Amino acid sequence: MKIFQYTNKGSREENQDFVIHGSLPDNSAVFVVADGMGGYSDGATASKVVSEAIYDFIEMNYLQYTPAEILKEAISFANDALMLKRMAMAAQKMGCVITVLFVTGGSAYLTWLGDSRIYMYRDGHEVYRTEDHSVVNELAKIKTLRASSYEKYSSIVTKSIMGEDPVDVAPVRKIEIEPGDVFVLCSDGFHKEIDMTKALSYDDSKKEELDVIADTISDNFSFIKVEI
Repeated sequence: MKIFQYTNKGSREENQDFVIHGSLPDNSAVFVVADGMGGYSDGATASKVVSEAIYDFIEMNYLQYTPAEILKEAISFANDALMLKRMAMAAQKMGCVITVLFVTGGSAYLTWLGDSRIYMYRDGHEVYRTEDHSVVNELAKIKTLRASSYEKYSSIVTKSIMGEDPVDVAPVRKIEIEPGDVFVLCSDGFHKEIDMTKALSYDDSKKEELDVIADTISDNFSFIKVEI
């Protein structure tokens, strides 16, 4: 696998996105992109705590569960970790949305909460993307989405990790992979404002191209590109 990652605060004062990935035995690997929720305190802390908890849980326990089970258990573990952190900081509200990709045994397992996304490309064509857990997406389903609604609800998600009550059941998708497949995990600051070709063509030599436009992007923007 070839892996590239990028994160930037955009025009915001702080970067509340967090990205992490790592290899596991048997050619397995795990990738996480988290986006701290605006409107609550310590979004950067929330995204870091949740991302590291998910990664650490999978790394320590992945042989004890099926891939689908470990993703669900990892999210529950991360919610508990955030709860403890929130209590230690005496923070009333903190949370994040997440995307997780677990590659193992010739398959990709995906889970997510919120409006960060995972895209899959084969032969240069998009063949899959996750469905946002957002008010805008729910309104679009019932055909009541107007321009004014989009502006009003564009940043409101319907699922997230808040370190409070048990997390809503996160969907898990299994996809059989082939050599050459490409996955992109990204925060909404990326997929809402930047063409996905920037991620697909990205390598370390392209970092400056994204750095240059950062001040024109209204949100933090981050991604991990995984070439199978």
